[in-house]
Amino acid sequence: SRGINAEYGDEEEELLSQNDHMNSILAPIHTQHVRAASVRREEPDFEELERYFPTHQMSLFVGTWNMHSEKDVPIVVDDFLMPSQCELLQDMYVIGTQECSPHRREWEVAVQATLGPTHVLVRSESLGDIHLMVLVRREMIWIMRDVQSCTVACGAGGVMRNKGAVAVVLTVFGTSILFVTAHLRAHASKVKERNYETERIASSLDFSKYPSKERTNQHIFDRVDCVFWFGDLNYRTTCDRHTAELSIANSDLQPLLACDQLTQQVKERQTLEGFTEAPITFPPTFKFDPGTCNYDTSAKQRVPSWTDRILYRSGEDSITSRGYHYCPTLMLSDHRPVFGVYHVTLKPSLISQTIKAASGWFDKRAYAQGMKRRQHVQRSRSASTKDPLKQPSLIMKAVNGPVKVMASHKRSIVCCVM
Repeated sequence: SRGINAEYGDEEEELLSQNDHMNSILAPIHTQHVRAASVRREEPDFEELERYFPTHQMSLFVGTWNMHSEKDVPIVVDDFLMPSQCELLQDMYVIGTQECSPHRREWEVAVQATLGPTHVLVRSESLGDIHLMVLVRREMIWIMRDVQSCTVACGAGGVMRNKGAVAVVLTVFGTSILFVTAHLRAHASKVKERNYETERIASSLDFSKYPSKERTNQHIFDRVDCVFWFGDLNYRTTCDRHTAELSIANSDLQPLLACDQLTQQVKERQTLEGFTEAPITFPPTFKFDPGTCNYDTSAKQRVPSWTDRILYRSGEDSITSRGYHYCPTLMLSDHRPVFGVYHVTLKPSLISQTIKAASGWFDKRAYAQGMKRRQHVQRSRSASTKDPLKQPSLIMKAVNGPVKVMASHKRSIVCCVM
């Protein structure tokens, strides 16, 4: 009878092996690996990392936009978050805004509605009108840990919250990433002040409770694997307006870039030492007449500048830039949004840390409101398709395409989307 039972057992084992995952789209989890993990808690968890990221690379979208304190919040921001340069949604979205709309919850819901049900909001933080939010694919809430945030004020007296920074630090598997969105001092002559504010923010970020293998009094930049520094950094171009107009009109940005204050300061190691920025191939993002594609036509005639920037650093060259662009079609503000897409190479965490990461928290209320908003937008789109005359006002007409200077009139630069 033992032979019969053994034969039956072999057939049953084969049946379980073949059929366990016939009706599941999820990756199979082998029981022997689970059993072995209980005695390998302090070993790198490569298997779990490769279940989520087979190439060990996470795609990341970082965006920044000075919203000019506009009360109106765009309901649809597809061109910003899903630009024509990106075929796929990214794994993580980090969006910083300066002079953010007072209706910040509406802004968060608009972003959630745009990305749809595949992504969830895991952290948002504000300092005055500076705002930062982090959204990730739903599956990632189980492999993130130690999500923390802090703020640093740099306004008048060092306490006003109109200037400063908001920061969020988090760990994905074994890789720690710090995001800092900043709004620095304005005006072309305030270069030293901007450098000082940058150093003050960097040295004042209080993540003393953030876990690290190194001693806790070490600079936060040296305690994490990756840092992204972005926002309205307010560095200007030092050429005259006429030179800037000619540079943009001729699609030759090099003369203008040669006068960029931030590029010069980083090169001279006066600020953000060790940081890198992807090549700039888009026109200056400031200052526009709000609601138009005209650069400043006021009496001040401000020189077009790249005030909105994204820089990054990593100790092991684990960040790869995949694109650096701006969004010409969101014209509510005197700034245009800027975004970068990156690949971040992830390290495995220890098995014990992978277990610890499984908290699974996200903003369920923002998710529910975003999905409700998304359904409303989709119904409106459907109705406008059936009757083109009923184009809903809440939908921003978005046309992706290169921006070219078409004319110069009254010392203004008129840009049109082709």
